Amino acid sequence: MKSIKLNIILITLTLIIFPSALWALSSDKTKPVEIEADSFNLDDAKKITLYSGNVIITQGSMKIMADKVTIYGKRGATDKVIAIGRPVKFNQQPDGNQGLIRGEAQRLEYLVSKDTLTLIKEATLWQAGNIFASDRIVYDSKRSIVKAGDSESASKRVSITLEPAK
Repeated sequence: MKSIKLNIILITLTLIIFPSALWALSSDKTKPVEIEADSFNLDDAKKITLYSGNVIITQGSMKIMADKVTIYGKRGATDKVIAIGRPVKFNQQPDGNQGLIRGEAQRLEYLVSKDTLTLIKEATLWQAGNIFASDRIVYDSKRSIVKAGDSESASKRVSITLEPAK
C-alpha cells in the first residue's frame, strides 16, 4: 500500500512540477513528460526532485539531456529547474516556421515565473543557421529576447554568426 501511494505521489509531482516548455510547439505542453535517469530522489517536504546519471527528459518536441537535473517546486507547480552536464544539451521545435532551436552549456537554469532560460559556461544556442556563443546566454521567452555576455567577466566575449536572409 505504501509503495502504491509513493508511486502516485511521484507521478503526480513529476507531471505537476515540470515546467511547460519554453519555445515549444503550442501542443508540447499538453504532451506527457517522460524522464529517464540512473537515479531519482524526491524530498516531498521541500518540494525538490533530483534526477541524476544520464538524465533524458522529453515533452513533445522538447528534449533535455544532462548529468543531473534538480526541479524545485513552489505552491504545487515548478518554480525553477537546474540542469548540469558536460554539457547539458537541449533541443525544441517552436511554433511557426522557425527552425529547430538547439543549445548546450555546462549549466541550464529555467525560472518558470519569468519564463527565462539561462545557459551558463561554454554556452551556445543555434537556430536556423544563426549561432550565439558566450559564457552566459539568457533567453526571455515572453518577450523573445536573447542576451549574451557575462558582466562579471569582462574578458569573455560574445560570438554571433547570423545567416543572411534568403
